[in-house]
Amino acid sequence: MKRKIWYPWGLCWITVVLIGFLSGACGKSEQSVPSPPIAVTPAGEWRTWNFDQAPVDQLPSGVSVRQTGSGTLPKWEVLADLTAASPPNVLAQRSQTNSGERFNLAVIEDSDYQDLELEVRFKAVEGSEDRGGGLIWRYQDPDNYYIARANPLEDNFRIYRVVRGVRRQLASSYFKVTSEVWHSMRIVAQGDQMECFYDGKKYLTVRDPTFRHGKIGLWTKSDAVTYFDDLRVRPIK
Repeated sequence: MKRKIWYPWGLCWITVVLIGFLSGACGKSEQSVPSPPIAVTPAGEWRTWNFDQAPVDQLPSGVSVRQTGSGTLPKWEVLADLTAASPPNVLAQRSQTNSGERFNLAVIEDSDYQDLELEVRFKAVEGSEDRGGGLIWRYQDPDNYYIARANPLEDNFRIYRVVRGVRRQLASSYFKVTSEVWHSMRIVAQGDQMECFYDGKKYLTVRDPTFRHGKIGLWTKSDAVTYFDDLRVRPIK
């Protein structure tokens, strides 16, 4: 006669349910909670650079040329472009002599902002190794600042932190980025939270406490030829 074996089915079922509950709880605790959107309260007037009063083929007054990494100094100058967001002039980075991790900077020297709203119109023109560009803010020196940039060769929009000359990606979004067309880029930074908009749509939100204030400017990488217009900024609170 076979001996009957009794299994504690009730106990097994309770154990399975308990494990599933604990697993779900652990998974929830690891998820990041989205940051609430920054409520922009203007604390100052807009400052705008449309480059229309600057002499063509020259660097505008108050703008300095800087570079992250070794190589030849980039060539930033005012050009006439009737397709500009506000014609007739734009500020362009035209040099194509650099390659690799060489960043071309145009810095607004008489700027220093903590919490800000920053905008620009830009058009990617050329570049086989890199193309496009974007904005820098809370700039300390050529080796320390934040970047937001769009790249038509990679079809992405990213925000980076540069510390001691080393660039680290903080966030990225992939979508179609077109060349030879004017686009807009906007940054809202308050405290350690930063939001990045492309053509009016918010794609990136990050938190980073590395830099609290600094100068603003424009950015391209290696051989990217890019036109910029209507750079503007205002403090927020």
